[in-house]
Formats: sequence, structure tokens, C-alpha cells
Amino acid sequence: MRPSHGLQRGSVMNPNGDPSTPGYPSTTNAKRIALAAMDVPHIPVLPISYGNATELLRGLAGKSIPQPWQGGLPFRYHVGPGPVQARIAVTTDATTNPYKQIWDTFGTIRGSEFPEEIVIIGGHRDAWGPGAADNVSGTVSVLETARTIAEQVKAGKRPKRTIVFATWDAEEWGLIGSTEFVEEDSLRLARSAVAYLNQDDVAQGPNFGSGASSPSLRALLRDVAKGVPDPSGAGSVYSVWRKRANLAADTLEPEMGDPGGGSDFGGFYNHLGIPIADWGFGGPAGVYHSAYDSYHWMSKFGDPSFEYHATNARIGVAALLRIANAEILPYDYVEYARTMRRFSSQVERAITDKHWKLSGAVLTAAVGRMENAAVAFNAARDRALAAQLSPTVAKQVNTTLLGVERQLTRPQGLVTRPWFRNLIYASDENNGYSTMVLPSVNEAIRVGDEATVEREIADLVQRFDSATRVLEVATGLLQKN
Repeated sequence: MRPSHGLQRGSVMNPNGDPSTPGYPSTTNAKRIALAAMDVPHIPVLPISYGNATELLRGLAGKSIPQPWQGGLPFRYHVGPGPVQARIAVTTDATTNPYKQIWDTFGTIRGSEFPEEIVIIGGHRDAWGPGAADNVSGTVSVLETARTIAEQVKAGKRPKRTIVFATWDAEEWGLIGSTEFVEEDSLRLARSAVAYLNQDDVAQGPNFGSGASSPSLRALLRDVAKGVPDPSGAGSVYSVWRKRANLAADTLEPEMGDPGGGSDFGGFYNHLGIPIADWGFGGPAGVYHSAYDSYHWMSKFGDPSFEYHATNARIGVAALLRIANAEILPYDYVEYARTMRRFSSQVERAITDKHWKLSGAVLTAAVGRMENAAVAFNAARDRALAAQLSPTVAKQVNTTLLGVERQLTRPQGLVTRPWFRNLIYASDENNGYSTMVLPSVNEAIRVGDEATVEREIADLVQRFDSATRVLEVATGLLQKN
């Protein structure tokens, strides 16, 4: 979709946050590790256009490359060498101070009844170019939700829980702004953060979707989308979403993406296990990370009326207020467990394909126990909400529920990457955007380490059982109401 001279910029740094302070906050007086110890690339990298790539590839002779390596340029690719030659001049800059000050911004509305419980909505403020879609669209969505809810507060309608509106700096360089915030405030967030709602590249077309949401918040997002009109005039956002998904049965729901990496939810979800939701309106994405992601493009092609920007913010306001004002936090752990059951079945099949002696059935059984506990909790919750729910009991239940997904993290993190504490989802270690489900197990399966697979399955079973016990405690509290 790009002209031959267009190129895509991006970061080649895969770790999250400031590489000089791995796993701890990059504050003014922080102790920084030596450059040689930092997990940063040491090979110079420069993006080029396909026009320049053509000049290099077309002049290569030698053997033809394997067919799967053939790209989209209109000539047969070869492995070389020559006869084309290229001269590259590399200039390094070791004199400029590599440490730069960055700025996160925050607006806070203190909750009226549960001020210690925090709901956060955020999006990054930096860009690789004009950034109309990525991420002016997300930034203005955060600002519009803040403006709307602030007006309600002025009218005397204060949310029950505290809401934080955030914009992050240096996301494009490696999720630095949000990661450093999470690392600096990790104790409070781990104890009290209810959810993080991510706004990244949210308006560049008419197609609604959720790219990275915790299964526990997917039902909430679908329900909110049912109450917001779609700019097309063809019904609600949800009904248009379903129609575009062309679902074969009424019982099916539009597909929602699993959290991988590449955006600011990483610190909240991958590091601390805080439930997240991420959504937006997409379309043809040829301008990504380029100079063409401009106001001109957005106003002519992406969202000329800016109605999808406004609709996205309406969804944000509704989701924030639903979470902030809920008597019982609106997590759906039945859907969560059923999603996990699909993943555990994939683990069983992978183990069978390896012809290993161990069995993945114990993991599927643990997920089944969690599902049963979640079904019992939902029934107890619905009965309690239909009756007169004691504020004291509600507070105890909500405090307990915050621990469910935290049980599925571990302090020492993944074997391959200690910063990633979440054992349900992580970005693929070979691709910062892709999702690796049940990473502690599936990374070991990928490298063929049977002993580690067995050990990690046993650990994961214990953690699912811990999450099950938390749900059972919450159910017991409701039954005493």
C-alpha cells in the first residue's frame, strides 16, 4: 500500500522499559547497569523502502532462494553473491548523552466509596511521525473520556472507584513510559488496580475489534458495545461487529485477540497480572509508523468525519463507569476458564505429537476446577445482586476478586524472561508483537525440553488451583451476605 520510497520506522529493542534499569524504576538517582550488560541490539539497523530493496535484490545472482522466501517484488530472488555491490556508511554517535527525560501525564478522579481501588485508562503520546492514528487517536480518546467523566463529577456524579487517565511517553522506543510507571508504583498497583484500559491506534477505519483483552473483561466490552451506536447507522457497534464477523451461529461471538506485546498494557498485564481491555476501529493500515500517518490521511481516508474517534471514546467512558461503579467487579471467570481450556487442550495435543510420556491432562483438569468455581461464583453473585447486598460484603468480595489473576503470575517470572510474571500470556520471545499463550509451558515445548514442560505444568496446575480457591472464598462471602 506504500509508494516505493515509503518506509516504516520502529524500535529494534525487544525488552520492556529502560534497559539501564531492568526490572526496577528509572528514577533520577537509580543505579544503572553498564552498557555492555544492557539487553540492547549491538548491530546497526536501518529501515529501507522496497524501492531501495529492489535495487539490492534485483542485482543478486547465484542460486534461487527457496520458494517460501520469495517476496512480492516482480522478479525471482537469488541468494548472491553479487554482482551488485553496495557501499554503506555507518556513523555511530557515542558522544551524545543517551539518557533523555520523558514525561507521563496523569489526571485522577478520586472514588467516592472505594477510593483505594483504581481503574486506569491510558494511551501513548509519542509517535514515529505525525502519528494521527498511532497514537493521536488513542490520546484524544483518553482526553475525551476524562472530559466527559469530569463533567459528570462537576454535576455531582462521582464514580465509586478512583479513575486515572494517563498518557505515556516513549512507548515507541520500548514501552518505556508505562513500564517505568508500573515498576515505580508496583506495590500499589498489584494491591489495588482493578483494570487497565489501553488506547493505541484506535481510529483508522470502520471495523471494530479488540486486539488484546483479558478473557475476564471480554464480556464487559461486548456488553458495552451493545449500547453504543455505530457511526454507520446500521445498529450498535456490537451488532455491526457481529455482522462483519459473519458468524455461523447465534451462540458464537466475534473473535477477540489475546494479549501479546507491543503496547502499553504490557507492564500492567504481563508484569503484574492486572486485567486489561484493548479495542478500537481499524481499516487498511498502510500508513503504520510512517510519514503518511498524518492529519491529511486521517481526514481524507482514515476517519474523515472523526465519528469513529468519538464512538471509541464513548465506549471508553461506558467501560470505565461500568467498572468504576460496579457493586461487584464485572470479571467473567467462566469465559476466562473456558478460554484456558482451549489452550490446555492445545498443550495436550502438542505433548502427544512429541510422543512424550508425561500428560497434559492434569492441566486441563485444573482449568476445569476453575471453571466450576467460576460458575458457582457467578450464580452466587447474581443472587446477591438481586437481593440487598451488604456494602461490607461487597468490599470483601471485590478485594478477594483482585487476587484471582494475580495467582496466575509468579514473582520469579518466566525462565527465559524474569520480567514477564504472567503465566497465561506473554509476547513471543522471538517477536515482540506476537502472543505466546501459557508461555512457561509452550516455550519449553517449542525447544523440546520435556523435563521443563513437566515441571512447568505442575507449577501452573498449582496456580490455577490457587485462583480456584480465591473464587471459592469470594463465593463463600456472597453466600454469607
